[in-house]
Amino acid sequence: MSKKEDTRAGETSPMQSWVDVDSQRLDARVQAVGTAALAQGALCPMPTDLLNLPKAAGAEVRRLLQRRPGAFDERRNRTNPFLPPDQRLVLGTWGPSHTLLLNKYPIRPGHLLLVTRAEQPQSGWLAPEDWQAAAALLERQDGLLFFNSGPVAGASQPHRHLQLLPRLPGRPCFPWEAWINRPDAVYPWRLRKTSLLKQYGDLATTMERLYRQQLASLGLGSVKEHRQPQGAYNLLITSDWFVTVPRRREEHQGVNVNALGFAGMVLVTDRTRPAWLAAGGDVLSTLRAVGDVPEGRLRQQVPGSVVPPVC
Repeated sequence: MSKKEDTRAGETSPMQSWVDVDSQRLDARVQAVGTAALAQGALCPMPTDLLNLPKAAGAEVRRLLQRRPGAFDERRNRTNPFLPPDQRLVLGTWGPSHTLLLNKYPIRPGHLLLVTRAEQPQSGWLAPEDWQAAAALLERQDGLLFFNSGPVAGASQPHRHLQLLPRLPGRPCFPWEAWINRPDAVYPWRLRKTSLLKQYGDLATTMERLYRQQLASLGLGSVKEHRQPQGAYNLLITSDWFVTVPRRREEHQGVNVNALGFAGMVLVTDRTRPAWLAAGGDVLSTLRAVGDVPEGRLRQQVPGSVVPPVC
């Protein structure tokens, strides 16, 4: 194979800068590295069953069939899996300060991690270089970019990392996409949502500005006044909108929730209380319990029977 053909396939040469990477080359690199990592045992997709629960409210609730090694205990481990990351999962460097790699335990094929090469805290303020790397990724890979700010928000690792769940062809990216896309959508938990379509300026600068504005408006602090955010939160970002959800606890009824829960994706395990499942798996109540109650005016607009549409 010639050098030109090898670069086009993206199979052997790691990426060094997003400037020279388009969506086609990124897809090729993800597929090549993923195929090799799966064959080598470095990639470990989580086996799950889809549950049919009457109170799921259109969410996708899956039961984990086999606990992954160290699951839910990873934050107690002293080793940092990102320093260095497993080279079998690495797609390449992503700009001056980040590495792009496959998630070892993917939700779906192509589940990506954007990790700082230097050790940075997951609970700290996201920096301009984080937003530059995140924007470059979102511009090249359609999907849901999300962030868990710490243990209370569902993060299992203290080393800073953002994640991207890719869109599968011809399917919603996540179960509640149609609901969240509605400009008049009302939510039974507190959040801030801003359309990215009406914003001006480059994407990285816009996302950083919205991040700081939304956290400040939710009472989670100011980068100018506080050394770190004053509470836990999740971020959910697409090419259409930017959402921040404040968090007050990690789990409810043994259901651990990260950012994907607020996109309608919930994972239950052997730690989930059987009574929660037997009662129908009330997803909305679980999210209200781990999130925060909306302001009084908004709460009054939410009828008791409200559920997001089934996608």
